Amino acid sequence: GSVGKVLAERGLVSAADLRGVLEGEMGVPQVDIESYEPEPAALELLPVALARTHGVLPLFEVEGMLTVAVGDPYDVFDLDEVARHIGLEVEPVLADSASILEGIIQYYGEVTEEIAEGGVEPTEEVATSAPEPELEPEPEHEVPIVIEAPQIVEVTEGDLAGEEEIAFSAADLFEVTEDGGAVPLSEATPEAEPTDVVAEATEPEEVPEPDEAPVVAEVGAVATPDTRPSFAVSMPVPVREEPVLPGGAGGPPAIDLDVLAVADSARVATLVSEILESAVERGASRIQLLPYKEDFFLVFRVRGRLENIASAPISMQASLVDGFKAYARLGAVPANLPALGRMRKRIADRDVVLTVSSVPTVAGQRLVVSISPLRPEPRTLPELGVSDAETRALHAMVERGRGLLLVCAPVAGGRSSTYYALLAHAAAAGKTVYSVERSVEYEIPAVAQVLVNPGSPVGAASYFAAGMRQDTDVLAIDGLESVAEIHLAIEAAGLGKLVIATFASGDIASGVRRMLDLGAEPNSLASALTLGVGQRVVRTNCPSCSVEMPDQLAQRIPGAPKGLGSTSGAGCDACGKSGFAGVTGIYEVLPFTEVLRAAVARAGAVDDLQAAAKAAGMRNLLAAGLARVADGSVSVQELDRVLRFSE
Repeated sequence: GSVGKVLAERGLVSAADLRGVLEGEMGVPQVDIESYEPEPAALELLPVALARTHGVLPLFEVEGMLTVAVGDPYDVFDLDEVARHIGLEVEPVLADSASILEGIIQYYGEVTEEIAEGGVEPTEEVATSAPEPELEPEPEHEVPIVIEAPQIVEVTEGDLAGEEEIAFSAADLFEVTEDGGAVPLSEATPEAEPTDVVAEATEPEEVPEPDEAPVVAEVGAVATPDTRPSFAVSMPVPVREEPVLPGGAGGPPAIDLDVLAVADSARVATLVSEILESAVERGASRIQLLPYKEDFFLVFRVRGRLENIASAPISMQASLVDGFKAYARLGAVPANLPALGRMRKRIADRDVVLTVSSVPTVAGQRLVVSISPLRPEPRTLPELGVSDAETRALHAMVERGRGLLLVCAPVAGGRSSTYYALLAHAAAAGKTVYSVERSVEYEIPAVAQVLVNPGSPVGAASYFAAGMRQDTDVLAIDGLESVAEIHLAIEAAGLGKLVIATFASGDIASGVRRMLDLGAEPNSLASALTLGVGQRVVRTNCPSCSVEMPDQLAQRIPGAPKGLGSTSGAGCDACGKSGFAGVTGIYEVLPFTEVLRAAVARAGAVDDLQAAAKAAGMRNLLAAGLARVADGSVSVQELDRVLRFSE
């Protein structure tokens, strides 16, 4: 069988993950069968025996093309057989195989064994008598996770004038108990103020009664906005308080792409402004120009949903892409190269940050504009969930330390948030900071921030090397990716600089081992490493509906006390029935002692590095997560989802 099918059968990946990969690789959009009603005319075109045999569900037919839901888009033989039998071109969209089978039963009726085997063609009554469509279920409501960006606290710790190199030990972060365990100093000291470890979430929006949803389209499933139906994204998403349709009363005017037929630069510039203003007024986080066969689509992403705004022939797309690139001052970048630009603008009476990204594809240029509110200052370490003791160690490292401070986390693990918190504290401490970034999330006035353009011949390594030649106290790079960047970071640490770098890995030990695998010289890396940070992001329970109950899974957490239960949100109006009210981080902080450096120098395996870290007294991610479960801020199921300790 296919690799994806084998991985799914063995439980190594989920079917949803597999469909997501297929969607990205093949450009085949996904559709949620449970929230979509096929057209009766489409059901009449495909006999029930053929639908059952090949596992396809017809959705709609437009101009001789039948769109069908399939579980495996690679099975071209099934699609060819369907197309040959009905005499129409067939276009697939991805869906869950079980949902497709349920849909066949729902819309065709129960299928007899004789028909299922393909021996008898179904009667006209069976093939066409789809049941009356049920009312669409109410959409799930989920309050988006948004955390306010508070002000940076003033620096009051330590003498910032001193430049002496500092050294850390596990005793600076933890108090070793009689049984050899490690307890954070903030927890071991009774008179210490308890830290609010749960990141404060914004006040949840009042969830209105569901209204008629705006037009939601999955790209590639529509040819023109007025002829083809729309697909709902297969994920629970919140409903906007005041859904506005294009051109509706009181809403932004509908976008007319017909002006692109006359490639006048002034008209295109006006159209670009109209699109940006409409997107900001709708609360969109992304604007996408997506080429697909003979057409391209203007799509907004609003609170996790894709809304198809307009479409036009593909021949008109180039002038609109050029208009956006000119707006972002990227007009000099050729169409056959990727481009990236960032700017601050005031649109629709709101201060926003626009990031314009253009990538050439086989169908044409794919352009995405990210829209985010202007966030003047990043969150501080305590607001991210870092304990008092760990915050003091990181602040001391930033203020007086030298060497490599390595922040390790997987994708979407929150490493950039920690990165910006460290940069902000370094700038507040009077340090000169030079930062190389692939995506600027915050602008810090006292930090020299360099945005790396993927289409430029000058890469991150070149920018970092240039920063080494300037009078800079702190060198930083968000996302070490190549061996050249790792070597430069090690070299800068050897020159007495403080280097703050993020790296994609599961934890500190895995990150160090992966750097060695990429080609870092063991002795040089060992001497450069000073402090490591590993982290994950977990969702916090809604305080309005949290309920504590016994949970067998809680007893499987290593080091869990007997009788430990789990507190989780049951779902209420305040949290949009999700049970969650925000996010926070769980962290492990590891000072690199001589014992640890020796393990790195001999290029030890991950298990060896983890054993050395444990011997040094580090509290790992699982122990940090256990503390969140014990105080009721995080459920044991959420911790298992992130760290997978039950596997």
